[in-house]
Order: sequence, then C-alpha cells, then structure tokens
Amino acid sequence: MKSIPDISVKRWFMGKGRTIKAIREKDSTDIGDTRLIIAEVEFQDHSKDLYALVEDENRIGRILEEAFADGASSSVFQGRQGHFIFKNTGKLPTKYFRALKPISSEQSNSAFFTPGKVFFKLYRRLQAGVHPEAETLEQLNEKDFPSAPRFYGSFSYRDDDENLYTLGIIEEHVTGYRDAWEYFNTQMDAKAAKVLGIETARMHHALKNLAGKNSSSEEVPFQKLKDLLNANKNDDLNSGLKQKILQALPNLEQAFSQAIHASKEASATQPFAPQRIHGDFHLGQVLIGENGSPTFKILDFEGEPTRSIEFRRTLRSPAVDIAGMLRSFRYAAANSGLESKTAEEAFIEGYSQESGICEATLKCEVAPYIIAKAVYEACYELDFRPSWFHIPATALLE
Repeated sequence: MKSIPDISVKRWFMGKGRTIKAIREKDSTDIGDTRLIIAEVEFQDHSKDLYALVEDENRIGRILEEAFADGASSSVFQGRQGHFIFKNTGKLPTKYFRALKPISSEQSNSAFFTPGKVFFKLYRRLQAGVHPEAETLEQLNEKDFPSAPRFYGSFSYRDDDENLYTLGIIEEHVTGYRDAWEYFNTQMDAKAAKVLGIETARMHHALKNLAGKNSSSEEVPFQKLKDLLNANKNDDLNSGLKQKILQALPNLEQAFSQAIHASKEASATQPFAPQRIHGDFHLGQVLIGENGSPTFKILDFEGEPTRSIEFRRTLRSPAVDIAGMLRSFRYAAANSGLESKTAEEAFIEGYSQESGICEATLKCEVAPYIIAKAVYEACYELDFRPSWFHIPATALLE
C-alpha cells in the first residue's frame, strides 16, 4: 500500500487547527491508469475524517472515459472494502472528457473542466448520505429551471457497511458568463440585482417539492463563535472586535429570538413554508451574462461546506437564501468601497415581484436570518480568513 501525501496544507482540508495522528488509505481502485483513493485522517482526539484523492489528477478525464466507456449508463469498480459507482443521468458529452483540466483556484472541493462542455467537481471531505448538490441539480433539471447547469451524472463510494459517499458530480460547463462577485465589486447594478431576485424566487419555486428532513429550528452557531473567539490568542484581532463581539453575544442571541418571533407574529399566513433551498447562496455562487439584458446561472448547490450532509438536506425557510445574498452584497460593498443599499432593495423588489410576497413581509421574514448568516460568517472567517473577520463582526455590532 502506497503512502498518502500530506493533505493538511490543502485549502480543501477541513481539519486545520486539529492535531493529525495518522493519514492512511482506507480503500482504493485502479481506473484510468491511476488510482481513486479514500483516505482516512485520524486526529489526536481519535476522531476520523474521510477524503477523496486521485493519485494523478491529470488523468481525471481518463477515469471518466473508462467509467462511461461505450455509452455505459453506470459502472462499478471494486475496492478492497467497497465499490466505486458511476452513474449517467443524462446525455454525457464523453468525447470531451480527455480535455478536462483543473481549475487553478482551490476551494473546499476541486474542479476540472473542458471549456463550454463539461464541468467535473471532486468532493474532498466525505460524509455519508445522499449529497444535496446531486439531488438538487437533478430536481432543477426536471423542472426545466434555466438558470442552473445541466446535470450529467455522479459518482460515489459505497462501503461494505452500506454507507454511501458521493465523490463527485458531472455537469455542464457554462460559458458566456462572468463571476457575479467580481461584477458587483465593480458596479452595484440595481437592474441586475432585481433580475437576480426574480431568478432566486423561481429557483425556490422549482425546489418546493424536493424531499428533505424536517427541522425544528434554525441552527445558529453562537456557541461556536464564542469558543473560536475565546480560543483566539490575538487580543488585538481586528482592532478589538474580538472583545466587542464576546460582550455582544448574549444580546445577539436575544435579538435573533425576538426577530424569529416578530416574523411569526407579523405574518400569520407564513409565506415561507420550510423547503429545500440552495443553502449557501452568495454572489460567488452566481454567474452573470456578459451581453445584453442581465441573465444568471446559479451554481454550487452543495450547501455550506462546514455543515453536515444531514443539515444541508433539511427543509429550511427560503429566507435563509435571501439573507445570504443580501449579506453577500454587503461583503462586496465592504471589499470594493461601493454602497450596496440600492442593490439590496432591488433584489428584494425582484423577489417580491416574482413570488407575490410583499416587500415589507420579506424584510421581516429575512431579519433573523441576517443575524444567523453573520454569525456563521464570523465563524468561517475566524477559521479560514481572520483578516476578513471585521466584515461580519461589523454587521453583528450594528
């Protein structure tokens, strides 16, 4: 058995700050003149995480070629402790697999593409269960939602204990669009923001009947934020914001509870019944058309990467997504120095126009989730980008 390279330095490694005891191969299979590997990371506290690795990532295209040879709708490759399973859910453009190349920037996962043809996402940290992105994309395709990529297929690993792990998905690579984060960092285009609000409402409508687990309440990581702040040894973090947030946390928890109560009181009809949502909705997950009237493609339906698979498949209020996008406009404003209020208002206007929910009700529904999103952001920044902590911290202190 070959040794596993050190993966702790990778952006997609989710165990930063934890002491690694060992990294070992749990299972593997030979395919495409390379190996697919399930790596097990054991930490000093005896907890374990699983990661998907490819011995030679330059051969990603050959892996898919072999898996879907001769137009196969599915194929299975044997490992020592389980099976690697490939499934074709649409008309795969197999002739473009060989040209797949990696996208240079590292995120929580890894991506490969053939321009304008195929996009392949390799999930890195693995969790047992049905992956939300695969089933969400399949639902949106079935509902003919035009602002999502076409979904072509997936591949997974099932161990001998019948635990299923999704390893990756294959979808259309979208061209003729640019990154919406970059776009709104150069101009807070109210017209485009309104169209994005309309498309967001249409996305929620298309996802309404997708099954998921009921959840009693929204999970807000107040305690995690407190723990991260107390563990941070930099007393001067972002000009004293650390102590200010610690002092404000009890009031923030109370403000969240009051906002949840107010939204229920203000709307006896409850315009937002819990349903499946995007779950990690922000400008970085959206592409905007480069020519003519604003058009959009919405990407990355896997949910917040630090949350469990189970949580990401729960039925939640669509107000969570709305709050995520409003916070993203604020992030763009903080990064660019532009004013985002007009774009935020236009986004709400567009959503209201398409959904039939009045703007005042929308704002009331969204208010508690703005707090929840900013708390999540603060945790994320402390974990991965401490220099950006001031953005959510400022919002929490407003």
